[in-house]
Amino acid sequence: MKAALAVLLCHLLVFAPAFAAPAAPTSIKSFKAEYATLQNGSELGRTTLELSDNHDGSWTLRSETRGTEGLAKIAGIHIVETSRFRWQDGRPLALAYDYKQDGAFKQRTRQAKFDWKANEVRVREGGEFRYATVPGLIDRQSVTLALAADLMHGAQRFDYKVAVKDHVEDMRYTRGANETLKVPAGSYATTVMLREGNDDDDRRRVGRVWFAESLGWLPAQIEQADRKGDTITLQLVSLKR
Repeated sequence: MKAALAVLLCHLLVFAPAFAAPAAPTSIKSFKAEYATLQNGSELGRTTLELSDNHDGSWTLRSETRGTEGLAKIAGIHIVETSRFRWQDGRPLALAYDYKQDGAFKQRTRQAKFDWKANEVRVREGGEFRYATVPGLIDRQSVTLALAADLMHGAQRFDYKVAVKDHVEDMRYTRGANETLKVPAGSYATTVMLREGNDDDDRRRVGRVWFAESLGWLPAQIEQADRKGDTITLQLVSLKR
């Protein structure tokens, strides 16, 4: 359960150096959203997702999840994930990433720094890893944000280069059906985005995100199925701008 939850939060997405010209304007504004976090339909915690302008040319996307029910509460699950980035041509450009998971049975941390002058990513997670940046590189949490921005700008392809522990991962989404979705925050007309797997194992771990144009293309629901068949779902409870 904890592993599936950690994978799901990675969904909560331009190459240019950090000293490039001012970023193109984007319509995605600061917000704070709260999501009910469910496992196989039963609530196990709450997640907050917040986007804020740092007023120095950079932005921060931060998610925090706490176990509030059942084993998640007993284990004291607490996950904080933070991405710092700049907007470049309407898409996020990764600058730094930090992940911390605390709980009675497992602790985990990951830190990543993106050095655009040296064209290098430096990751610390059970060791130190270094590898080259590539055009379009973002961190895992920013994928959802990149999808929202691309939907807003009418993109036809949804392919992303994502920095993981020791390499760059190709992540691709396709546009699915339009659905009317009911979540605790209300009922929304949504566009479903589906992640394409890179291999048979990846394809078994289905990922879907329901984006609502009326919410500024923010997700009304995020869903991830893990290798064991458990499904972790985030459902929007409230949104403040």
